[in-house]
Amino acid sequence: MKILFVTDLYPIGEENISKALYYFVREWQKEGHEVDILRSNYIINTIIRGRKIQKEKIYYENGTKIYNLNFHTPFLFNVYNKLPKDFSLKNYDVMISHMPSGALMANKLLKKEKIKYICSVHASDIVVLKNIKYSIYFRQQLKKAYMQADKVSARSYVLQTKIEEIMPEIQDKTFVAFSGLDNEFIQNEQSPKYFNQEELQISTVSSLINRKNTDIIIKALSMISNKFHLTVMGDGIQKKRLEKLAKKLNIEEKITFTGVLPRNKVIDNLKKSDIFILISNNETFGLVYLEAMAAGNIIIAKKNDGIDGILKNEQNAFLIEPEILELKKCLEKITAMKETEINIIKQNAADTAKKLTSSMAAENYLKNIQ
Repeated sequence: MKILFVTDLYPIGEENISKALYYFVREWQKEGHEVDILRSNYIINTIIRGRKIQKEKIYYENGTKIYNLNFHTPFLFNVYNKLPKDFSLKNYDVMISHMPSGALMANKLLKKEKIKYICSVHASDIVVLKNIKYSIYFRQQLKKAYMQADKVSARSYVLQTKIEEIMPEIQDKTFVAFSGLDNEFIQNEQSPKYFNQEELQISTVSSLINRKNTDIIIKALSMISNKFHLTVMGDGIQKKRLEKLAKKLNIEEKITFTGVLPRNKVIDNLKKSDIFILISNNETFGLVYLEAMAAGNIIIAKKNDGIDGILKNEQNAFLIEPEILELKKCLEKITAMKETEINIIKQNAADTAKKLTSSMAAENYLKNIQ
């Protein structure tokens, strides 16, 4: 099968972009499928996200052709004017789009040529569909993409429920396309460690932006009696504010802000960690949850969001609302648990992660397409 993958959420080189979609492509290629990437970058959006604006050209990475296209506006443009003259949807068996920018680009392509088409739903799609500031143009275009699609893939159970509530007319063509954990991160044996009794090791990994709620983690930790150390992996516009908050609460010595780290360094830190916390709003799925589970962490996540449904409260994780007192209460409950109770939850988490590998996720995705 020859696949055209349309998204701006695909890394070029060492870009700090989630590898979730990269893993789908890699696994499909292992099975003999040919995949080309069409990266539709809207420059303003790229700048807001703090990403590098890559040169507009065709890249070749690990045998994958990447058409990198940059646009000043998502409104008036002819995508075919930016593509090689021999480019045609007729050269592909299926087109798959991810992210709102990918869906808008797919609409432009389908206006000229028709092809089997799968449109995916991320958390950002739901924001576009619900936020009034997108109602004039983007919302209609996104709905058009869903209606044109042969199938609609939601990136989690939560997102499937949300899109079906917003657009009940597409219920009969939705399916869930989970992310998968790279096999190299799966540990064959559960870590024998219990909590570090001298100093509780806590970690989080995310962009340091408002919706990630890192400030709530810092405030809650300032209220617990346990000795702890928090490792914050990631960077963003909120970093300086968070550093000032830690200083104001007199816990700056208990927190390390690492900035952006290579993936192997992230995993090394997760293996040293006892508890992983990510209670962000509008999380699409969160591949890092699986990485933390495989590394032997107790997980605290936001309920009714992202990976909820894979994570089950007090079975393989703890699900809470992102509120300071609720997180404080959850941390105190976890640290008061017996070692046998903790190990059961950690083992359940590790077993869950092992069932959600990148190869299994890619196979599930293709089965729904075919």
